[in-house]
Amino acid sequence: MSDRALPLAGGVRLARPNRRELLLGGLLLGITAASLALRPVRLYPQLSHGELDAAIPKAVGPYRFATTSGLVLPPRDELSDRLYDEVLTRTYLAPGQIPVMALFAYGSVQNLSLELHRPEECYPQQGFEIGAAERMPLRLDGHDIPASFLTARRPDGYVEQLLFWSRIGPHFPTDRTTQSLIVARENFAGRMPDGILVRLSLPTGDRVLALRVAGRFMTDLAAELPPLGRRIVFGEANRG
Repeated sequence: MSDRALPLAGGVRLARPNRRELLLGGLLLGITAASLALRPVRLYPQLSHGELDAAIPKAVGPYRFATTSGLVLPPRDELSDRLYDEVLTRTYLAPGQIPVMALFAYGSVQNLSLELHRPEECYPQQGFEIGAAERMPLRLDGHDIPASFLTARRPDGYVEQLLFWSRIGPHFPTDRTTQSLIVARENFAGRMPDGILVRLSLPTGDRVLALRVAGRFMTDLAAELPPLGRRIVFGEANRG
């Protein structure tokens, strides 16, 4: 057992943060306090009920929307209710193809107390073990998206392949630390940007197949998005 582990009740042990993590945590805490004192300005109004649903096509290439159930979701707590304007979940089906389970979690305000939940956090909370995330760059509708791809496994043998990214304002952070620093920087500059997590989950153990299907699905989706959908998914209005 590592000497970095702290004992908790019931024999559970919690990893002790290292020096780098402590320094980063202190830096973010200081930036957060300063940014809140500046009273950053909201850049976008809150989405009204149904706007996100209308902005994401129900037909994507050969796929058609089938159901809203079956997806791993961000934790349902008071913080999540404040964080997201809307969380849209859809399972798409196509003849002879594996299902594509899509999640779009949008928040019109991002600050360091209200940040997007990433799959690296919510999947382990649902009993999955996750592999290391691989960088999987996508070129969608003129945008270079630094997406990530990972495998999630449950003890019962169920496997999902995940392709996902997050957007904060015009930025696409590739991990939680970068995401937090971007939010802090934007807040410190007097802005409260919007943010979205886009995630495709494919129930298969075949990573090559999943990546090919997910990439084609996202290309088709980008081509079908209406103007509001492009703004929400890609931050089109913020693009320089």
